[in-house]
Amino acid sequence: MIVRRCAQDHDVVIHKNNKPGMTKKIKLANESFTTLTYPSSAKDYFLWVDGSITKRSDSVKICEEEFVKECAKKHSGGNGRIDIVQHKLINNKVAMR
Repeated sequence: MIVRRCAQDHDVVIHKNNKPGMTKKIKLANESFTTLTYPSSAKDYFLWVDGSITKRSDSVKICEEEFVKECAKKHSGGNGRIDIVQHKLINNKVAMR
């Protein structure tokens, strides 16, 4: 399950590992397709960047901090961590209220 994706449509996505071992086909930002296989059930969340899993954690906060770092490498002016007062989610992308 997708928790959060990059608002500028880069291939940076936080997933909740609710179906360990599941395989699905994903469309990348460059319009090509790749296969994502959910990891073993050891961790609840994982960060998927440019076709590979880069971080696994039981804490969404840890994955989100790494997500913000990866997004900063790809573009400037990101929204940072989700703040329910300032932000809203639209299609798993953070937008300002």
